[in-house]
Amino acid sequence: MTRVAFVALLALAVVPVACSGPPADETYPIAAPPRDSFPQVADVLHAHCGSLDCHGDSSRNLRIYGYNGLRINEVSGTGATTAEEYEATYQAVVMLEPEKMAQVVLSGGREPERLSLIRKGRGAEHHKGGTRLPAGSDGDRCIVSWLRNAVDADACAAAAEVPRPDTQ
Repeated sequence: MTRVAFVALLALAVVPVACSGPPADETYPIAAPPRDSFPQVADVLHAHCGSLDCHGDSSRNLRIYGYNGLRINEVSGTGATTAEEYEATYQAVVMLEPEKMAQVVLSGGREPERLSLIRKGRGAEHHKGGTRLPAGSDGDRCIVSWLRNAVDADACAAAAEVPRPDTQ
């Protein structure tokens, strides 16, 4: 058998194994911040980042669903954010950088700036929307506290109360 034929046969045997992945219905747990307190965080993200021309746009890697923005299943644009929309936003945030998210969560929320969500919000990394959640602001404290599994509800409530276009 020639060397070329051997390499070709080896490639035929290895490629299917290398290209196969886990079955589509299997899920693998990752370390992530708590779901139960996420709606408070999502309201902050929506208020500061979720307009239709920003992360309320379905073409963005980080999609934020909710009132006056990207909706699921034809929900009215001004209706309250649904549980399904909170879950979709949670998945978008957690899965944006899942390995880094797990590192931050497993470290107790230390070094949250490993996440582009934090760096871009603070203006520490280029972001088309500019600085949306400056370091130490209510919004920043809300998100960082969530990463530490100890949500600062007061900071979240204050940060979520920004003037909305329909109330100005």
